[in-house]
Amino acid sequence: MQLQYSKYSLIILTLLSLQCGLLWRIEVEYHGWSGLIWLGYFHWAVPVGFGLFLIWANGFVELDGNKRVLFNVVAIVFGALIFYGLGISLSYFFNQPLNGINTLITVPPWKYHLFRNAFYFIIPFMSVGTFLILKLFGKKVGVKRLLLSLVCIILSIPFSTILLELINHKGGSDYIHALKSGFIIPLWCFSIGILFIGKSATKKRYENSDFV
Repeated sequence: MQLQYSKYSLIILTLLSLQCGLLWRIEVEYHGWSGLIWLGYFHWAVPVGFGLFLIWANGFVELDGNKRVLFNVVAIVFGALIFYGLGISLSYFFNQPLNGINTLITVPPWKYHLFRNAFYFIIPFMSVGTFLILKLFGKKVGVKRLLLSLVCIILSIPFSTILLELINHKGGSDYIHALKSGFIIPLWCFSIGILFIGKSATKKRYENSDFV
């Protein structure tokens, strides 16, 4: 399996990332900006954005028949688990009722704090899990590329809050508004996308090398 590369890959990835963030923001504005309404409904922007990202990612993999199908199935399952886990963690973090139940009252303290802080591990695992999936399907993605992705996805939190502060965004410039505003979403997409962009597979000197 080889990852293709062109000089336009980063530009296309950037545009795709911005589009995913825009879809999120449109949905939030449609349902209403007030309070924590955005935590109370299913975000269709997530599967739609993920689908667009997966279509883009498939252009970078060379797999035949059933292997390509399996790659997509594994990617979809992984994405669904991340979305589900992140949703639960954020509900605990912001102390929002889960299925109509107040989790602060009904769960043991250890479980509450475990779930509440799980997103600190889920976010970097988006990069690590993607890296492992690519390795599973035979791509030797360089460790330096993984570290770059991790650094980008971790820095997405402070960077998105700085952007909110610079433009004096409504609601404030904290982590909750980095998510709610959608500013952090393009940064996440870009951070994961750089794992897929490799050097040209048509050049023999790159065929067996790790991409860094």
